[in-house]
Amino acid sequence: MRVIVVTGSGGLVGSEAVRFYAPRTDVVVGIDNDLRARFFGPEASTGWNVEALKTRFANYRHETVDIRDADAIGRIFAEYGSDIELVLHTAA
Repeated sequence: MRVIVVTGSGGLVGSEAVRFYAPRTDVVVGIDNDLRARFFGPEASTGWNVEALKTRFANYRHETVDIRDADAIGRIFAEYGSDIELVLHTAA
């Protein structure tokens, strides 16, 4: 199994990366905790984009995780292990 991990997957660059890689790999794991909504209010939320990715790509797996949470990130990397071919960091 080929896995691509994209941090910041709900944002502009991250979601475009998901759209690019999803048809080309087995699984895309998106990591995004929608911090934009907390910083800038509900109108800045990337939740709509995450939902669109989930709907469009059956191989998209979303993780609502803060990239600073070492335990959560460790769990994700342990789950997919050596199947991870690429990590694309687009979280700000």
